[in-house]
Amino acid sequence: MKSVVKISVLLLILFVTSRTTIWAQLDSVMTECEKHLTEEYLSDGQQYISLITGEQTAEFNAVFYGGNTYRLITCGGEKQNLLFTIFDINRNELFNNSDYEKTNFWDIQFESTIECFVEVKLDAVNTNSGFAVLLIGLKK
Repeated sequence: MKSVVKISVLLLILFVTSRTTIWAQLDSVMTECEKHLTEEYLSDGQQYISLITGEQTAEFNAVFYGGNTYRLITCGGEKQNLLFTIFDINRNELFNNSDYEKTNFWDIQFESTIECFVEVKLDAVNTNSGFAVLLIGLKK
């Protein structure tokens, strides 16, 4: 009976410690992302977050209103580039950061309102798992 209690306590400590580490890592990623959301941009109020591993892809939906300039920012941790691609609803590629030295933020403007998908995946060269964070800002 005592050994079961000891194991339960150990598992509880491990669980609490790992959750604290995960949230600390996510907080650090968010801080890095927010550096690119400068005063000239208003956040859309969303934090698009996904934990991805290996070849997984996170997909986030967004609507961009015509005539506005948006800043899309992706972060995934220290020295970790994320690959992100913007598609329209017909899966036509509108932007791919691989074409721009894997930059982690990009300003984009649309002539008319459009619904898009933003796909984010890990750059397999640097890591095999981690958080993918997308922030979207609207230029004031």
